[in-house]
Amino acid sequence: MEKTKQEYAKGAILNKLVESCLNFNPNLFLPYLQSEKVTTDMPDKTRFYCFFEQMLLSAKNNSVEPMTFKIENPNWEEDKNMLHYNLYDSVHVHSRLSIRVKVTADEIYLDTMPF
Repeated sequence: MEKTKQEYAKGAILNKLVESCLNFNPNLFLPYLQSEKVTTDMPDKTRFYCFFEQMLLSAKNNSVEPMTFKIENPNWEEDKNMLHYNLYDSVHVHSRLSIRVKVTADEIYLDTMPF
């Protein structure tokens, strides 16, 4: 039996991405990642999810809670419509996790940043 994909509003998808990062729980985002509205820089969404899961695990192991989340637009970013969803801990200057996000009328593009 094939499971049908549920469609979510773009705001709900982005909110769940933030929630999954703050809770270090990639499973919270998995159903939202499956949305037709979401595209990634990876060859497929399974690879994106596996990498996202590993990045969250690494962030959790290398962070000092409490965590904060900031949506930023760095001045070095060439695409001014590309936002950076950054997860910070309470002691480090640089983010523990950064995801590039571009929202258009039709889709949400996610690009992982490994460093």
